[in-house]
Amino acid sequence: MASIKNIKKDINFLMEEVIETCFLHYHLNGENQQKRDEIDQMIEEVITLRNDLIFKLNNPDAEAQKMPSKQYYKGLLTQMLEKVDEIFDKLGSTQQ
Repeated sequence: MASIKNIKKDINFLMEEVIETCFLHYHLNGENQQKRDEIDQMIEEVITLRNDLIFKLNNPDAEAQKMPSKQYYKGLLTQMLEKVDEIFDKLGSTQQ
């Protein structure tokens, strides 16, 4: 199992990549304020997701202590990947 330190690094790396992609789309959309506002909301969503995941890593709740730790951390990573996929889908739809 990966250490918590490495999981945090993975979370931070992936979130930075998503935000970087959001900024790229932000600049590609030029003066379209509506699309820029949508991208701003996505960036806020990514930051909130990152903070929530780091908090859950540092403070496992009571339900997490009932299951094996490996399963708990794998669930967090799965949740992260699902949310990132949703955000990338939203980003793709702003380009159309």
